[in-house]
Amino acid sequence: MSRGKRKSTKAKPIGKEPGTRQKCPWCKVRKDGRGLKQHQDLCRADYYFLRHTDRVRCGPRQAGSNSENESPEDGNHNTPSPSPQPMDLDPPDAGDLDVDLTEEFIGPRLPGEYFKIVPHPHSPDPTVIILPLKGESAQVKFCDGGTSSSSDTPHDTPWFPFRTRADFEVTEIAVKGGLNPELTNGLLSGISTKWGTGKSRLTLQSSEEMQKTLGSARKYGVTFKSASVFAKYKGVTQEIGFEYRDPWEWITNLLDDATLGPSAMYNSVQKFYCEGSIKVVHEERVIDEPNTADTWAKFESELPEPDPYPHCYLPLHWWLDEGMVTKHITMHPMVIRPVFQPGVIRNASGNGGGVLAGYMTAVRDPTDPSNRNTPQTLEFARYKMEIYQKVLKVIFASLKSRSWSGEPIRCPDGRVRIFHPGILIESLDGKEAAYFNACRAALANFPCPKCLVHKCDLHKLSTQFRIRTSGTMKAAVVKALKQKTKAAKEEILKGYGLHGVHHFLWDFRFSDPYAAYSYDTLHSDDLGKWGHHLWPLLLDELEKLEKKGPLAENMRRFPRWANLKHFNQVTTVHFTDGQAFYDILKCILPCIVQLFPANNPLVHCIRAYQRCRIMIGMHCMPESRLERLDVLIQDYEYWCSRVSEVYGKDFDFFKQHALSHVLRDIQEKGTTNHGSTRPGEGFQQEAREAYAHTNGKDAEHQMVRFDETQEAIARIRMHIDNYDEARQKSQEIDQAVDETPVDPQDGAHWAFGAPVPGCLLNSRGFEEANSSSAAFRNFDYRLKLFISETFPEERIMFEDAVMIRSFKCVHISYQSLEDWRGARDIMRCNPSFHHEVRFDCLLVNFTDPGLHFARLRALLRCHLPNGRRVDVALVRMFEKSRWKPRTRWAGCQIRDEAKEYTFLSMEHVIRGALLAPVSGDSDEPTHIFMDTVDADIFLRADM
Repeated sequence: MSRGKRKSTKAKPIGKEPGTRQKCPWCKVRKDGRGLKQHQDLCRADYYFLRHTDRVRCGPRQAGSNSENESPEDGNHNTPSPSPQPMDLDPPDAGDLDVDLTEEFIGPRLPGEYFKIVPHPHSPDPTVIILPLKGESAQVKFCDGGTSSSSDTPHDTPWFPFRTRADFEVTEIAVKGGLNPELTNGLLSGISTKWGTGKSRLTLQSSEEMQKTLGSARKYGVTFKSASVFAKYKGVTQEIGFEYRDPWEWITNLLDDATLGPSAMYNSVQKFYCEGSIKVVHEERVIDEPNTADTWAKFESELPEPDPYPHCYLPLHWWLDEGMVTKHITMHPMVIRPVFQPGVIRNASGNGGGVLAGYMTAVRDPTDPSNRNTPQTLEFARYKMEIYQKVLKVIFASLKSRSWSGEPIRCPDGRVRIFHPGILIESLDGKEAAYFNACRAALANFPCPKCLVHKCDLHKLSTQFRIRTSGTMKAAVVKALKQKTKAAKEEILKGYGLHGVHHFLWDFRFSDPYAAYSYDTLHSDDLGKWGHHLWPLLLDELEKLEKKGPLAENMRRFPRWANLKHFNQVTTVHFTDGQAFYDILKCILPCIVQLFPANNPLVHCIRAYQRCRIMIGMHCMPESRLERLDVLIQDYEYWCSRVSEVYGKDFDFFKQHALSHVLRDIQEKGTTNHGSTRPGEGFQQEAREAYAHTNGKDAEHQMVRFDETQEAIARIRMHIDNYDEARQKSQEIDQAVDETPVDPQDGAHWAFGAPVPGCLLNSRGFEEANSSSAAFRNFDYRLKLFISETFPEERIMFEDAVMIRSFKCVHISYQSLEDWRGARDIMRCNPSFHHEVRFDCLLVNFTDPGLHFARLRALLRCHLPNGRRVDVALVRMFEKSRWKPRTRWAGCQIRDEAKEYTFLSMEHVIRGALLAPVSGDSDEPTHIFMDTVDADIFLRADM
C-alpha cells in the first residue's frame, strides 16, 4: 500500500469573508463568518460541559451509559444528563462538523476554578465530584450530602404527645418563661375561661397535667441515667454519684433521624482546589471539615472491607469546661457533638448539634491547698483524676466494644452500615486537658498533653518533640506501677508528666486521647498568648512611657466596622471575653505605632502574632496556606525572642507552646474552628439558666431534668416547624403565580439601601440642594461627563435631565477568598449614623497592580433619559503615601486620601475596606489599611 500525503486533521477556516453567515453545528444559530471559529469553540465546550455535568461527575459510569470520551461523531447520544440542566442542547449532526475534536478534547470540559472531591477507597460510591467555584453553577459544599427533608415528622400530629397544638405552645411558653406551678395554673385558667372566647383548643387544665405530658415527651428523647463510682483518698473510700446520657443511645437517634441523613458524612474524602478547564494547571489539597483531614482517612483504612456491609468510622467531639452558675458555685458541663455532621449543624444548637452528656463531678477539696506540701498536692491531683477517669469510663462504656467490633445500623438512605465510634476531637482548656488526659498540670516538668516537651523549652515553636501516644503512655504507667519503691515510681511518672492513673480511652479503638486534644483559639490565643501575656505586657510598657491615655484616646477614635467591637475605655476595663481581646488585637497597631520608639520589637511581635492568629482561624486551609502559616509561626517565634531580649518577657508557658502543634492538628483533624471551645461556651449560659430553675438542693438532678424538658420542647418545635414548612410549600405549588418582571439591577453584586427621604431630583436640582458641600461643586457637569465617558453608548447630552436618588448604605456581595463562600459587607454613607459621621471605604478593582481604595461620599442611582438606571458612587480615592510610621511592620500599607472627589461605577467595587487615620483625627489624610478585619481582606493584602 502506497503512502500518500498525510491528511491534516487541523480544522479548516470557516467563513472568513465578511458578511458570510454560516450555521454553528452546536447551537444551530447562523453567525457572521468573522468570529465564527471562536463562537464554535465556546459552544462546543458548553455542549460538553452541560451534557456531562451540573456537578461534573467523573469515575465509574452507570450501567448502560456511554463513555465520557465519546464525541458527537460517534452517533450514540444516550448518555443520561444530570438534572437539573441550565439548558438542553441537541448534539450537532455529524455532517455539520468539519472539526476533529477527539485529540483536542477528551472528556467533559471543567470549569476554570473548582473543587475536586475524591472519596476514600472504602466509600460505596467512588464517584469523583467536581464543584465549580465561579459562575451560575458555582456551589461550594463542605460536607457530603444534600439538604434535609422538611416533611419528615414522627406522627401525623407533630405536637405529639400533646393533644393539641395549643397545648404544646402554651407549655413551650411556660417552660421557656420559667413559670412556676402557680403562674402556670393562672395562665391555663385565663386562656380557658377568663380571656377565651370559647374557641380555644387548649385542653390542659392544670400544671400537674402539663408536667405529666412533658414526662411523656421526655421519654421520646435520650433520658439521663444514674450511676456512681468509688475512689479512695487519705484512706477513706468515697462514693461519687452522677447522672449521664448514654452516648450510644444518642448516636442511634441521630443516625435514625431522616432529617439528618442527607447531610451525614459517613466516609472521609480528599478535597483539591484546581484551576484549569481542559488541562489542570494547578491542583492542591484543601482541608476544612474533619472528614477531609488525615486521621479520619487513616482510621477508615484500618477498617475491614465490606462483609457485606460497609464499615464506617463514627467520630465524636468531646467538650468539657468549668463555668460559674452563681458567684460561688461552679459546674462542669460535658457535651458531645457528632463530627459526622457538618460544622454548621454540629456546632449549632438545633437538631444534630451538641447534647449535654452530664455534669462532671466537682471534686471537693477537704483541706486548704495552701497548707499542703508537694506530695500531698500530687496525691489530691491523682485522686481527682482518678474520679475523672472512672466517671468518663462509665459514660463511654457503651462505645468501648463497638469501637472494636462495630454495630450495624440502617441509615435513612436505606443502606446498612457498621459503625465504629471513637473520639476524634477534644475541646478543653489547659486545666481540663490535664485532668482528662491524666497529665500533670502546667507547672510540671512536662506539661503538654500532646508531647514530651520540657517546661524550659516551651518557647521553641519550631522544634519537634516526642509525641505522646496511648501505647507509650500506657507502657510508662505500667512500668511505674511495677516499681518497688514510691520514689522510683514517682521518678518514672515525673519523667512523662503523668499520674499513675489508667486512662479509660486506652482500651478503645480509634480514640487516642493525646492526639484528639485539639488546638483552641479561644484559650490558647485570645485568652492566652494575647489576653494574658502580650496585652498585659503592652499596657505595662505604655504605662512606663506614660502613654496609656493616648492609647485609650486612639482606640476611642478608631473607625467603626461591622462585627468589630468599639472600645471607649480599653485601658481601664478588665476584659474576660475572648472575642473582645481578639477585636482589640485586630485594631491595635495604628493606635500604638506612634507611641513606641522607632523599629520597636514589641510592635513587630504583635504584628507577627496578628498574622498567625488570622491564618490559624481560617475555615479552609489549602496546602499553600499551611506552608504560609509555618513561615508566619517562625516569624512570630523570632520576634518573641527579640521581645524577651528587650523586655525580659518569658515565653515558656504552655499556651505559647501549643502553637507548635497547630499545623499538625489541622492536617489531622480539620481546621481549628472544629476544635475550638468557643461553640461550647453557650452551654455555660444554659447551665446558669438550668441552675436558676432549681432550689439549690440536689441541683444536678434538677438541672438534667430541665435539660430533658428543653430537649423535648426543641424536638417537638422542630417537627412543627418542618410540618408548617411542608404545608406552606404545598400551598405555594398549588397557588403558583406568574413571575414578576426582572429588575434591571438584578444580578448585580451590590444593592443600595436606606434611601434618602424625598422625591427624585434632576442632577441640577441635586447640585443646588447640596450646594453647601464642596463635594457637590459642579456636580451636574461632572456627573454627565462621567456618564458619557463610562457609558458612551448612552449618548448623554449635557442638556438632558438625569434624575437622581440618593442612598445611605450599600450591601456588597462578594466571594470570599477564605473559603470561596458568598460574603457580604454593609457600607455606610451617612453624615449622621447613630449621631456619628460614617463615610466608609471601599476596595475597588483597577487595572493597576496593588490594592486600591476609595471613601464614600454619596451613593447615587441615576435614571438616564432612555430609562436605564446607573448606580454610581461619589468618592475620594486613596493614593500611596510617602509618610512612614515609626515602626513599619510587615504588610503595612499607608495611604493618603485625595482632596478632590470623583465618580466611581459600582461595577468596579469589590468589597468594603477599613482604613484607620494615623493620628485618630478624622480630617487627617494619612491612613493605615487594616488587613486584619477578616480573613478575606487579609488574603487579598497578603497575595
